[in-house]
Amino acid sequence: MQVTLSVEEAVTLAAVAQPLPPFVSGVRGEGALVRADVDLPEVPDVSGLARLALQAAGTVTVTAQLISYAAGVATLEVYAEARGLPAHRLLNQLTGVLSERLAAQGLPDGLLEVRPGPRAPLITVRVQDAVASRVDGVTLTGLVLRDGQVHADLALSPPVRPLP
Repeated sequence: MQVTLSVEEAVTLAAVAQPLPPFVSGVRGEGALVRADVDLPEVPDVSGLARLALQAAGTVTVTAQLISYAAGVATLEVYAEARGLPAHRLLNQLTGVLSERLAAQGLPDGLLEVRPGPRAPLITVRVQDAVASRVDGVTLTGLVLRDGQVHADLALSPPVRPLP
């Protein structure tokens, strides 16, 4: 089965279960990219020098491009820009906060990993593990982003049912 949604529709659907963090806004699809605005001074639970860096950066536009999807893992190349300057290093500061928020929603630990890439940081997301933690009998076999649309290929194994 193939499911196609705009990026905005996918965000709306995901927000039914849990709203986006208040520091993330303006998520949109543009061609093969997903863009979002992140208000770094609003990111909670960051202290010390990291807090100062986030406050100095202000609002960051994050651009992600899906590089691949294989074996249940999506790999995204992520660019971040604050006030016209690259802000990729700040992504490491957000990884812990995002991982904690995902865990608080009952998702498995370690869904996200940030690592250096050839041009920009790469974020791997264990998408199938997230899906499996929410619903039984659904396997995401393919994932593509193009024309502002998310194209997901799903294999269904009856009975498909939400997990408690």
